[in-house]
Amino acid sequence: MEMETIGGKIMVYDLERMLIELMRYRNKLPYDYYKEVLGNYRANLDRLYPAKLDDYLAAFPKHDALSRYLDQEVF
Repeated sequence: MEMETIGGKIMVYDLERMLIELMRYRNKLPYDYYKEVLGNYRANLDRLYPAKLDDYLAAFPKHDALSRYLDQEVF
């Protein structure tokens, strides 16, 4: 979803999509920042919808690798 701001449009994602983006860009983020965000996701697993994650993953070319990263790092 896009949101209009004074400076233009920005993309707004839900928790599941942001988790996928975290996995996609994990090597480009500072390690301590990545671990902090990941820890917050682990502390709030009950707020995530696995079916929604699966739907999002299906849209990415490297969905098998992303799914493995999610299983190893989050679940």
